[in-house]
Amino acid sequence: MRKDLISLKPIYSTFLSCDKDIQTILKTLFVSSRPHSDILKKLLVINSKDCLEDKEEYKRVIDSMSVKDLIDKGYIRLNPKISRGTH
Repeated sequence: MRKDLISLKPIYSTFLSCDKDIQTILKTLFVSSRPHSDILKKLLVINSKDCLEDKEEYKRVIDSMSVKDLIDKGYIRLNPKISRGTH
């Protein structure tokens, strides 16, 4: 796919729109790109060498996981890893 770079609007983002941007990114990665999102979930959730194989037990685990479950169980972290000290 080729996009026309002239017709694209300039990217505008602020910290006020950060939650909306994160929601859009997570929706794109884990919901709207269906075959690829299942592969990404397998890589995140299943911790074994054969995680990309088509096994029925893996499919059940992946189908039962929602984006909220991924965040709640710590597979997706929205907080920064580096702690910032106060001055």
